Amino acid sequence: MAFSKIIDITLPLHPAFPVWPGDPPPVIEQTHQIADGHPYNSTRWQCSLHWGTHIDAPYHLIQSGWSIDQIPLNILLGKVQVVEVPDVPVITHTILEKYRLKTIDRIIFKTRNSAFWDENPLRFHTDFTALDGKAAEMLLERGVKLVGIDYLSLDLFNAKDLPVHTILYRNNVIGVEGLDLRKVTAGYYDLICLPLKVLKADGAPARVLLIPEN
Repeated sequence: MAFSKIIDITLPLHPAFPVWPGDPPPVIEQTHQIADGHPYNSTRWQCSLHWGTHIDAPYHLIQSGWSIDQIPLNILLGKVQVVEVPDVPVITHTILEKYRLKTIDRIIFKTRNSAFWDENPLRFHTDFTALDGKAAEMLLERGVKLVGIDYLSLDLFNAKDLPVHTILYRNNVIGVEGLDLRKVTAGYYDLICLPLKVLKADGAPARVLLIPEN
C-alpha cells in the first residue's frame, strides 16, 4: 500500500452521536483531570459495540459465525471498490446490475445517507438507504467478503428478520457500518479496517481508512 494520501472514513464518537433505538445511551466521561489536580487525565467509556463506525462480526446474527477476534485480517485489509448509489431508498439487485460489478473481495456503498452526517445536532434517521436481500445474494455471487455502508445498518430500518445481515453473515461476510464517505468519490482504494480485538464479541468500534489508488 502507498500512503501518500489517507482518507479517514471513521466518524468521531461523542455522547451526542446517535444510537440505534433500544441500545443503551453511550457514556464518555472524564473521571480524572489534570486541571482538577490529578496527576493524569483518564476517561471512562461505555457503549454498544455497534455504535458509531463499527464492524459487525457474523456472530452478531449467526451463532456459528466468526466473532470479532476470529475475523481473518486479510479480509479487513486490501483492495476495495467504492460504489456511489445516489438518490435511491433501497439498493436492489436491479440497481447493482447497472454498475456491472466485477468480482471483488470488498465493496463499500456511498448513498444519500452521507448527507446525514452534516447535520448539527446529529439525529437518528429511520429512512436511511440500505440493501435488500436480493442485492445481498448478488454480492455473494460476486465473491464479496466485506460490505460497507454510510449509515448504521446494511438492512433497512423496518426490514423483517434482517435478510441482508442473515444472507451475508451466514457466509462469514463482514459488515462495516457507520462510515463517513462525504469526502470520498467512487473508485478503487486500499482499505484499512481494524476493529478493537474484543474476545468473542459480536461487533467492535473500528478505525477505517481509505488510500486512493495511484
